[in-house]
Amino acid sequence: MIRLEKVNKYFNRHKANQIHVIDNTSLELPESGIVTLLGASGSGKTTLLNAIGGLDRVNSGSIFVDGQRITRRRSGRIDTIRNANIGYIFQNFNLMDDQTVFDNVAVALRMVGIRNREIIRKRVHYCLEAVGIYAQRNKNAGALSGGQRQRVAIARAIVKNPKIIIADEPTGNLDSSNTLEIMNLIKKLSGDRLVLLVTHEENIAEFYSDRIIRIRDGRVISDEENERNSTLDYQLENRIYLKDMPVQNHMNSQGISVDVYADRPVQSAIKLAVRGGNLFIDTGGQFSVIDETSDMELIDDHYSAIDQSVFESSAFDYSACLPENFRARYRSVYTPLNCIGKGFASIRKFRTLKKLLLIGFVIAAIFAFYAVSHIVGILDVQRGDFMKTDEHYVTVANPGKSAALAKKAAATKDAAYVIPGNSTVTFTVPMNDYYQTASLSGQLQGSMVSQEFLDKDRLYAGEMPEKSHQIVVDKMVLKSFFAQKTGSAIGLTKYRQFLGRRVTLPGLKAYTVVGISDCGSPSIFVRKSQFTDILAAAPSEEAQENYDGDLGTGYLSETGTAEGGTQVRNYDLAKGSLKIKSGHKPEKNYEVIVNSSHSEEDKMKIGKTITPKMNGRKLTIVGYYTSAKEGEDTYYVTKHTVALDNIHKQKKLSVYSEDPETLVENLAAKGLTGTVNFNREKEAYVKSVRDALKTSLILAGIILLISLIEIYLMLRSSFLSRIREVGILRAIGLKKRDIYRKFAGEIIAITVITATVGIGIMYYMMYHLVSFSSYYKSLYTVSPLTAGITFLLILVFNLLAGLLPVATVMRKTPAQILARSDI
Repeated sequence: MIRLEKVNKYFNRHKANQIHVIDNTSLELPESGIVTLLGASGSGKTTLLNAIGGLDRVNSGSIFVDGQRITRRRSGRIDTIRNANIGYIFQNFNLMDDQTVFDNVAVALRMVGIRNREIIRKRVHYCLEAVGIYAQRNKNAGALSGGQRQRVAIARAIVKNPKIIIADEPTGNLDSSNTLEIMNLIKKLSGDRLVLLVTHEENIAEFYSDRIIRIRDGRVISDEENERNSTLDYQLENRIYLKDMPVQNHMNSQGISVDVYADRPVQSAIKLAVRGGNLFIDTGGQFSVIDETSDMELIDDHYSAIDQSVFESSAFDYSACLPENFRARYRSVYTPLNCIGKGFASIRKFRTLKKLLLIGFVIAAIFAFYAVSHIVGILDVQRGDFMKTDEHYVTVANPGKSAALAKKAAATKDAAYVIPGNSTVTFTVPMNDYYQTASLSGQLQGSMVSQEFLDKDRLYAGEMPEKSHQIVVDKMVLKSFFAQKTGSAIGLTKYRQFLGRRVTLPGLKAYTVVGISDCGSPSIFVRKSQFTDILAAAPSEEAQENYDGDLGTGYLSETGTAEGGTQVRNYDLAKGSLKIKSGHKPEKNYEVIVNSSHSEEDKMKIGKTITPKMNGRKLTIVGYYTSAKEGEDTYYVTKHTVALDNIHKQKKLSVYSEDPETLVENLAAKGLTGTVNFNREKEAYVKSVRDALKTSLILAGIILLISLIEIYLMLRSSFLSRIREVGILRAIGLKKRDIYRKFAGEIIAITVITATVGIGIMYYMMYHLVSFSSYYKSLYTVSPLTAGITFLLILVFNLLAGLLPVATVMRKTPAQILARSDI
């Protein structure tokens, strides 16, 4: 059954304090009976037993169990062999104190492949009855006495029908009464199984053993068949044999008979009182009183040595309640799913203090989500963070403000049209919905795009524009408006509320928003024919910065008036309300008509040039008009003159193309330099936040690192407090992978509970924070994706941090784990 060939093991090998704890040992052990390893403490008998049982490694030699070698093999293979063949009984019991007696025994059955609950119940109950502990099956193991705990350990060892039972000083922590009871049980079990027993009590060994192997300093000094003594002179400490007491007295008075036994002559005054069925004893403090409720037993007889009848009366049926033709094969106790369920069950059993420690995990999750949302917010550059113009525009430098260059760019292949400046325009949103808000207004700023490039499929709400002053506004433009919170005064907070709303530009007819697009660009779709008038009526701030003073009093401010207070407008906008009194309407570039009230002024005669300039050139008066509007004093020119003036106000051009990258190449072929607005704006944004990005990432990284370190320390502390549990499970045959699964399940359960709470709390707080301010919205990303990333990050780290100490311990053998002084 068991064979050892020249086995050697050393402690502290190649060091000054080297110990040769197993010295060139060769043995062959039978298939049944009790074989006892007998020797003094420190002789190496337990080390040899651990090596035979697969609980420890040896330095050289071979050990075979049931014909299978367990030396120089992977631990998983060794676990499979020993789990199927060996049951263990330990001196320190090695029970899971927080589990019931039933569960402590049932786990051994599950490890050998039995899953049927009814079979497990019947087999466990049979074994518990066999060892006399059935009545305690639902109690936690930690609530039992030493003798009861060892009976549970024996039941666990035999429940899986092992071929070998290893018992390491099974009576070492028991009193004399329990010692005999446990040894009688073990002897009963050895009828057709091999029991390998370690003890230092020679009389126990000689009475129960079939073979005794004596060990000294790691060497086998004798190996003999035991000529068993027929009796065992082993007096139990809890039994008093009255007839062996040297002092015996009998007193009888008034119907009361008292027998006194003593181990020596005693002189004492003892008072006895009987009242109400109670006996009161007063020894004057000379003796301690022990009654019949204690485990002491008074026997009215002489002591006699124990004979073999105590263990020959019955035998244990190893196959009872097991499936027919049952063969032990290792099965994982923890599957990927049930390990998580058992993890939640373990958390429910946590003590109050340990549950309070879970608050630390919640706090760590809070900080982790803050850090991750900040990192993602900085790194995740959204289009809305940097886009100022439609993504189809290409910017071409025009430092000379040349109309010829604009014409050249417009004629380039893949160019749809050209707009002076950066294409942005700002509409005013009147908020006169209520009397109280009549004086309020907001701004709707976006990139002007021709309606011909609006695809109906990109409409989010509303309809396509059909009339001249109908426009479509993109959702990105409206998001920027909502971020200003201006519309909150009248409840203007939703996209569809803009449908039908009018927006204005100075001096122009109001525009109506008839549609909302979802193009992912800050676009405002208007008719291309209106670009010139819109740019003239509402020039961007950039246009004013680029103005070099050439226009004199003819320059238009944002209100559309010249510096001298006179407006210059496109004649086409007012021709229906004007009447030419003399001369003719403006037909050529730089021709202007003025109000007839100036006809008598010498400097305002027809054919004269006036001071205001357009595109750097003075205007020539070609006629006078009258108007129904009293006091009107506007100068009217051709639309092309206004267009030339728009170009003169800008040092760059915006060229629209459905393929901006190709357009840049085509412009370069003509000697023009173009940059794609989307790329330029993104690069500028990233550059602007680069310094803030570095600082924010460092801060968020530190917070995240602190949170993860806190998690690691808590998990490590939790695991170290459970090393004894790990050692027990490994010792009884649980494989390393199941240990990993067990703790992984608990870690996942802890993470699900704590991280969900922590992330949920911080998600709620930060969601409202970023909703309140657009500034925080650019710094933090609060979304289900961010929450998911945080959870996965915490889960992965928890698994790594939690399983790292497990892996460190798993490198040790089961015997080394159990030998740790801190468990």
